[in-house]
Amino acid sequence: MDLPILWLSAAGMAVITAWLLQRGSKMKTLTDAGIVLFLLAMMASMFVSAVVYLYYPSFVALFALVALNMVGMGVGIVPIFVALTKGDKQLDETRVGRRVSSRAIVVATIVALALLSEAFMGWTFAIISGAASTTSESALSALVYSMSTYWFIFTMAGEMAVTLYLVGRNFPTIFRWLVAIQIFVMVLSPTALASPAWSTETLIGNSAVMIVAVIVVLEFLFRNRTPASGASNYMLRLIGAYALMMAGLFLWLLNGDVWLFVLSVVAEMTIYFGIVLNEKSLTSPPLVNWQTSPVWAFCLLGGIFIAEFFMGGVLDIIASGTSYFTTLPFVALSGSVLTVLGASLYDFVIAVGSITASTWFLVMMGIEMGALVVFKIKYARETETKMRLVLMLAAYAIYAVWLPAFVFSADLANVPWIGWSMGIGTAGALSPGIPLLALVLTYVISGGISFLFGSRNVCSILCTAAPMYQGTTYDAMSSFNRTSTIGRHNLTSKAPDSFRIVSALVWVSLLGSAALSYLTSIGVINVAFFGEDISYFFYSFYFSLLWYLIWILTPFVGSYGCVTTGMCGWGTFNGLVSRLGMFRLKVKDNDTCVKCETKDCAKVCPTGQTDLPGQFIDTGEFRSFKCIGVGDCVTACPYENIYFFDVRNWVRTKLHKTLPPMKTPVKQSVSAPLDLRLLKDSG
Repeated sequence: MDLPILWLSAAGMAVITAWLLQRGSKMKTLTDAGIVLFLLAMMASMFVSAVVYLYYPSFVALFALVALNMVGMGVGIVPIFVALTKGDKQLDETRVGRRVSSRAIVVATIVALALLSEAFMGWTFAIISGAASTTSESALSALVYSMSTYWFIFTMAGEMAVTLYLVGRNFPTIFRWLVAIQIFVMVLSPTALASPAWSTETLIGNSAVMIVAVIVVLEFLFRNRTPASGASNYMLRLIGAYALMMAGLFLWLLNGDVWLFVLSVVAEMTIYFGIVLNEKSLTSPPLVNWQTSPVWAFCLLGGIFIAEFFMGGVLDIIASGTSYFTTLPFVALSGSVLTVLGASLYDFVIAVGSITASTWFLVMMGIEMGALVVFKIKYARETETKMRLVLMLAAYAIYAVWLPAFVFSADLANVPWIGWSMGIGTAGALSPGIPLLALVLTYVISGGISFLFGSRNVCSILCTAAPMYQGTTYDAMSSFNRTSTIGRHNLTSKAPDSFRIVSALVWVSLLGSAALSYLTSIGVINVAFFGEDISYFFYSFYFSLLWYLIWILTPFVGSYGCVTTGMCGWGTFNGLVSRLGMFRLKVKDNDTCVKCETKDCAKVCPTGQTDLPGQFIDTGEFRSFKCIGVGDCVTACPYENIYFFDVRNWVRTKLHKTLPPMKTPVKQSVSAPLDLRLLKDSG
């Protein structure tokens, strides 16, 4: 059969399926459901029969398949027959207890039949066109392969586009964009065409579109803290499908397996069909505040990280080839139980760190998280906060990515401050001469800046973690400081026992590993962790693995867990120097803090400094090693009474320059988390 005829047939079936889905979205009675189910069952049985006949072409098989189709149509017409004989009934949309509503059952059946029909239609056309064989591979392998080709992929994309045209006007605007993004992701499937150029270009395009999808979802959540449960569940499932898709593409690039990618396509289509048939769920009650749903927020962050992780892996393969991963120094899991556990930890850290510390992962993360920071710049009130956020983005691009990856990549150990940007272990083994001097100078330079300007130079500007916590939606997650068990434990500027213990263990490991690394480099001893420099291994463990785990666990540990738990040795060093240095928060008038009824400054602090008002009242200033100068408290103050004090202000006081006057207070209380838009609109 000619390809144009096959394409016309596929396009026609896609239009018919889209029309049936439109009918399904409007169905109210058993008769409505019966018509849709009957036609979909007929289409599905037709293509299933076609595939079976192509595998076993005989008159007996044809006769049996015709009989099977008649039985299938008979089953599909049962709901219509029941409606005609016993009276039509309204579909029940209400779920009581564990009982599933009749509409939910019908919707699930429609989705299953639509997917079955499309899968076997793609399989049929793939066999007829010669893209799939009935003899050279198992039937299951042929089905999976055909679902990775354009016969399935492009047909489904066309079906989605037609469906969006037919029912899209019923969606809120933001969800029309999201379903349009789903269509783009489907079209940009690298497996659809057997062309290296197509694969490379679509992998990059696919990654870019998914980044846009994540940004759209997160910004929607920032603007809508209490969406309909149907909307929040749709977005969570969509992120999950994209995580599965990027994992599937990563696996496909490594060894050619397409089954996981195909599974992700089926998941995405299931989500899409489900929302088309239940568009009312996007706006209908119940409404759920995601800031009071830590499990949901945890799943969202986990899905985003998995999608970003494998997206970074895909980009690494595009840039460096599969050898980037196939040549990793994994060790065999053999020997004693202790050896196997150590080897497992080593292999896991190496595998995860190979991506999370890679240039392209950082570039992709910077684009995604940076977009949310740009939105926050628009909402910020103080010029200093705006400037700090701009500087943070510039520092991420230049200091965290461009300089170490493209300028000093081969000589990082000899470059202070940039090469050792996270302290001990950053650039590898510690050895005599220039590397040791570079590490010492790093602590001197960074400590000097922290003494003059505060540890915000690290935690709020230079650290790669800063954009991940300070974008709009992630900033709003500071509400978990007050609702999570660990977050509540870490409130106030005082260090709890857990912080002291964790930070002590971290520093013992860092100093001990640095000593062992140095002694090994000069030949006194020979200590390594499965062949890896021990100081670099600890660096990789803390910043390529544990940091991301704490970030995902934000709903349970609170925001900026790297600061509040004490796990970041680089942060605790700069925080201690900052506490002893010139940086602090000050108020223009203590009495204003006494009269303040809202205490909003304490509510919005991303590191949980709840004793801000008390120290302001007592001393007129606030100093803490956990204060990283984000500035949300400055923005939240309705009297504009709080300001930063560092070496610049010290110089101003010596020059006898006065502070700007206080302003009329904003007549509202800003509840945690801080909604910067409200402050801007009212200020």
